[in-house]
Amino acid sequence: MPTKKKVTKAAKKAVKKATKKTVATKKTVKKVAKKSVRKATRSAKKAACACRKNCKAEEAFWVNNGPVVESLSGLKRALKEMSDEQYTYHTKRDGNDFAQWIEHCLCDKGSASRVRKARSRTGAVRALAGKCSCR
Repeated sequence: MPTKKKVTKAAKKAVKKATKKTVATKKTVKKVAKKSVRKATRSAKKAACACRKNCKAEEAFWVNNGPVVESLSGLKRALKEMSDEQYTYHTKRDGNDFAQWIEHCLCDKGSASRVRKARSRTGAVRALAGKCSCR
């Protein structure tokens, strides 16, 4: 009779080991919740565009013998109306004043680099006209 007990104990141990192994191999997968992203409306995109941004009155650009400019659209209008002498006054001495003003006051480095690369007044107008895609 002692042999039967040994067999049953050994069988129980084998069953317990087998169940422990199957439990240990199961992996739990955590599901990540998807974040919903709200799309900006068209009016919000227009308000965020750099061409619609105005600077403070004390940071406005004073064109030599010309208008006071507070935005990129105002600068584009002023460039169309100003003479070539006024343009060269602001671009030949101490770098390009228009590009520096755009970069520091309006915080738009892309437009500033395009205006800085422009070789003429009409080129600067084209650089500012091609910039904005909000219209």
